[in-house]
Amino acid sequence: NHHLHDLMQAIPNLNWAGGTSRPRYFQIRGMGERSQYAGEGPPNFSVGFVIDDVDMSGLGTAGLLFDMDQLEIFKGPQSTTFGPNAMAGLINLQSTDPAPIAARRVALSLGDDALTHFSGTLNQPLSDQLSLRVGYHQARANGFRQNQFLNIDDSNRRRENFARAKLRYADDNGLALLLTAFRSDQDNGYDAWTPDNNEDLFTYSDKPGKDHQTTTALSLKAEKTFAATQLVSITAFSNTELDYSFDSDWGNDQYWLQAPYNFDPEVEGWRYDFFDRTLRSRDTFTQELRLLRGDAIAGVYFKTLDEADDAQGYLFGGDAADLQSAFQIDNLAFYGQYAHALDAKTRLSLNLRLDRNAIDYTGTTDSADRVGFDISQWLTGGKLALNRQLGAGQTLFAAVSRGYRAGGVNQHPRLAAQNRPYDPEYLLNFEVGYRATGPKATTSLTLFHAMRDDQQVSLSSQQNPGDPNSFFFFTANASTGRSSGIELEQSYLLLPQLRLSGALGLLSTHVDAYTFETAAGTSAILGDRATAHAPSYTAQLAADYAAPNGLFAR
Repeated sequence: NHHLHDLMQAIPNLNWAGGTSRPRYFQIRGMGERSQYAGEGPPNFSVGFVIDDVDMSGLGTAGLLFDMDQLEIFKGPQSTTFGPNAMAGLINLQSTDPAPIAARRVALSLGDDALTHFSGTLNQPLSDQLSLRVGYHQARANGFRQNQFLNIDDSNRRRENFARAKLRYADDNGLALLLTAFRSDQDNGYDAWTPDNNEDLFTYSDKPGKDHQTTTALSLKAEKTFAATQLVSITAFSNTELDYSFDSDWGNDQYWLQAPYNFDPEVEGWRYDFFDRTLRSRDTFTQELRLLRGDAIAGVYFKTLDEADDAQGYLFGGDAADLQSAFQIDNLAFYGQYAHALDAKTRLSLNLRLDRNAIDYTGTTDSADRVGFDISQWLTGGKLALNRQLGAGQTLFAAVSRGYRAGGVNQHPRLAAQNRPYDPEYLLNFEVGYRATGPKATTSLTLFHAMRDDQQVSLSSQQNPGDPNSFFFFTANASTGRSSGIELEQSYLLLPQLRLSGALGLLSTHVDAYTFETAAGTSAILGDRATAHAPSYTAQLAADYAAPNGLFAR
């Protein structure tokens, strides 16, 4: 498994949206974004993505599993721990830390469609207190598409490079420092959409797109212990430059000229030829200070995010051809946790978080229409959890949690002022579960029920009763909803070399009916349906064989 993409089908009730060369828009238990095209609003996400303490939400192409020590999928509201980008859950990747031993590893994988994966890591102690770990990963593949118009087989290619260095310092006085730096360069093509739904993996575009992302990131985690008190500081910075484009007519002049389309530019007077491109730049800085003493934790968190888009194409449903936009998002949060042992086997914990979210937006379309708008809001979340140890390796748990997704700003330049902002969405989640871990078997069973309030939905409305061309799409708060389900994961070591495993997720979602008042004064009833990208079940059965001589199969 080289990428998070390769593991996702094994995780119950975790889904992802296409439209990019690698998944970066995720849905957990039926909630999450499905895209972030230019003009769709601020970079707020229901499912967060963090790698080595760096917030990469909405930028999941850095999800290579190269030299990873831990992959965590947090389901349900995680706002009390991770803030407004984790209402539905969070994906957290932690790479392997430097160790005080010398080690090196090289791996090479080959496959069809010109697939090659190469990786190498080196771990080297520099002194009794200082250790260094460096690694590099390179991935190549042609993308399993044949562009018939250009007669090439790599228009959907993957060209991915990832380098990381980690430096760890630890002394005998309770001080530990972990410095992480990584650079991800994903120079991927994007040529996947076709009028015939890609039945034969042929494409017909005359202007294939690309999905190029370059990320440079740094994080510093510092821990200092004073007697019974521990102070933790986590500082992170990242810069991402993204170039995303696609042939938005999916074809070429010769393709559209033939039956059944019979589109002749000389007869029609115009060419059916469109291309969309977005250049996106994002800078993120986060600082967290955390104080731990006994069963209590108190912390403060600050984040600033600057994202700028320069987009050309068929924007806002054809109402604009270019967009220059900039978001500045500031978060300041205070949080705390207290845990109390009710008896030798039962533990109760309470988390609370207060988060101030401010968004400032400026945008210009077609070098004429300019929009400036800012909003701010206070968001509150919490979690109450009960854990009961039933025996060796067995735990029964129950929790109620409240998460949130920040409000935002609609970007359409000619949207009515009252429709430009929308409010935060809240999620109240109840779950109970059982976990057991033994020498041969592991079991995890979770039942959950979540209720959405002030649900953010996409609407369309004629903004001016006298102008039918003022029919715009925008985000609004218009509904409540729910999500319920069961998640079961089981594994069993049948033989020393053979492990059987299975995962099952059952999910039921619903967007409640709501009434929307149009500009013409009429009422429209919407909703009363399942959530998009929320499969009713996900299932996997697997057998893993690993022999002492290195032979393995799955």
